[in-house]
Amino acid sequence: MSNPGISALDRASAPPAKLNAQTQRISFIDYAKGIGIFLVVLGHALRGLVGTVFEPNALTQMLDQWIYAFHMPLFFFLSGFFIERSVSQPFGSVVANKLKTIIYPYLVWSVLQETLRHVAGISDQPLTELWRILYAPILQFWFLYVLFVVSLAYVMLRKLGASVMVCFGLAALLFASELVDLDLGPWLVLYAIRLNAVYFMLGAVARTFNWLDLISKAEPSALLLRAFFGFSLIALAAVLNLALVEYWLFPLALVGISATLSLARYLETRDRFSSLQTWGLLSLEIFVAHTIFAAAVRIFLQKGLGVSNPIVHVVLGTIAGIYGSLLLYRFCAKVNVPYLFRLKSATASSR
Repeated sequence: MSNPGISALDRASAPPAKLNAQTQRISFIDYAKGIGIFLVVLGHALRGLVGTVFEPNALTQMLDQWIYAFHMPLFFFLSGFFIERSVSQPFGSVVANKLKTIIYPYLVWSVLQETLRHVAGISDQPLTELWRILYAPILQFWFLYVLFVVSLAYVMLRKLGASVMVCFGLAALLFASELVDLDLGPWLVLYAIRLNAVYFMLGAVARTFNWLDLISKAEPSALLLRAFFGFSLIALAAVLNLALVEYWLFPLALVGISATLSLARYLETRDRFSSLQTWGLLSLEIFVAHTIFAAAVRIFLQKGLGVSNPIVHVVLGTIAGIYGSLLLYRFCAKVNVPYLFRLKSATASSR
């Protein structure tokens, strides 16, 4: 997930009449990222409540399956959509950039979050074992680790002469090895790569063949119907527990990605819920920080106020996860200390 810069924030508030076609496509993808990061925070808020505030039931299990069927594939797809521009850069520059924008926040927030968990007494891992994050990502930070590896693998393959379609084909074969339960050895990261690289490569294919133009040019009514039926189909699959079946993982993820992009484009054309665009622009900041704020609210509500209503917990936990992260980002920007989220302050849009 890329880091927003000052120009990106300025562009987000620009009058619609000044937006060209390319900017509109970027804006619509930012909406999609906003929807995705909302689902990330909601999903983690729900999972954090299971066993502490309420026991799992049919509704929470269905919602969990619905969210996890497509929200992380969506982020890999969107990341892959922008990767091709890195191919023309020197490989050393690409590595340096990814270290600054992906691995740096990965290390900072893995250490910070696990330290806070240890202080709160909810971590069963000693701090002396934190060095293992160099090869074994913890909690939600697996995404950043896998994204780093897959991004560099793609750029390397392209520089070696592989076409975009060959890269996708290799990722598809790797994904297929999951269906036959092929053993990849003890390094668990490989299994996460196997499940998610295909969506990253698909994003690169979509950019190469301008697939998203089909969504950009669709009528608003068609977009809304596509989103409704797509999300409904995933809900039905979740009710039937199909979202847990390996053979359904890829098709359901594709349906979810298409539905999210359609909804994002619809909201952009109607200029509604513009806060989603801000969430999308700052999706990295929300991603790395949200669980700390959501957990703090959960503990305060449960132990401080004695609140056990699950709806109150979910709503306030999700709000805290998103806006607590945004406030922290704004504070760091105001005091000119960007190093909590990135190694070097961005001065231009990464898009």
